[in-house]
Amino acid sequence: MQNKRSYAIIGAGVAGLACGLHLAEAGHTVTLFDKGRRPGGRIATRRATGPLGPLVFNHGAQYATSRGANLLPFLKTLHEEGHAGAWPAAQRTEIAWVGMPGMSTLTQALADRATTSGATLLCDRHVSWRDDSGRLRHLPASDARPGQVTETGDITEPFDAVLLALPAPQAAPLFATTGHDFADSMARIVMAPCWATMIAFEHPIPGPDILRPDTGPLAFIARESSRPKSPHGPDRWMLHASAGWSRTHLEEPAEQVQQTLIASFQATMATTAIPNFVASHRWRHAQVEQALGLPCLWDPNARLGYCGDGCMGPRIEAAFDSGAALAQAVLASA
Repeated sequence: MQNKRSYAIIGAGVAGLACGLHLAEAGHTVTLFDKGRRPGGRIATRRATGPLGPLVFNHGAQYATSRGANLLPFLKTLHEEGHAGAWPAAQRTEIAWVGMPGMSTLTQALADRATTSGATLLCDRHVSWRDDSGRLRHLPASDARPGQVTETGDITEPFDAVLLALPAPQAAPLFATTGHDFADSMARIVMAPCWATMIAFEHPIPGPDILRPDTGPLAFIARESSRPKSPHGPDRWMLHASAGWSRTHLEEPAEQVQQTLIASFQATMATTAIPNFVASHRWRHAQVEQALGLPCLWDPNARLGYCGDGCMGPRIEAAFDSGAALAQAVLASA
């Protein structure tokens, strides 16, 4: 192909993977960097072992809905392959699509398609710097905090463009190293945290599979075994605290958070049962409260771009569409 270019994408969640897939399918060289051990970002599935044996929890984004033309064909293809399906218990007015057996199946499928199309995926790598020539500095994710700019690490060859697909608070420092005003755009995106607690019981807890409390610390309660093709075994529950409660209690010890959220669960479910397994995860940038209202950001002169749910809103589909939009903008100016 003519004018084959090289693109670096920092962040391999839904937006970064969608962007990388489109660019790789167009024949360009794509390298995706992600600080996680595997791609997916906030679409996450955790596997744990406790006194009840192996356990699986979907502790990030709970499901996807589709209102447009981009994401739905992908979900339908995964459904035909047996990797995605509807979660009736979570459905309101739209189909609640989930990965099978876990949510991470969705992003792993995107990653597989991107790498099959020629993209390179580098996990457990923290990108801390970009210079005017498009070179990046990166190092093991365990050696740096998200968003931290460092003076150590490996230096890449120059990329023709660098595209960020990170939560805005993590993208802002990287844009700041370039002096680009996209750093100011990141400040306009407001993201809420979320404390997520995973619990499991030896015996099933009577009651509905999904609850969305209007009051109290919990905003979402879900029985994991109600998901399609969810592994059999102990009665597993996912508890998501509200944005307001999570923000107020963000720095409290996990043990203290767990006590409060379990007590709220017990009161909501009218049970005194004590879980046999408990674990928590603190999502510092869980959900977009205020988006830019733009499909993506792209500066063809600086060869810098940004995509993610921070552009269009707190939905998996918004992240997917934003990644596709950035790829289209980049290709149009290639």
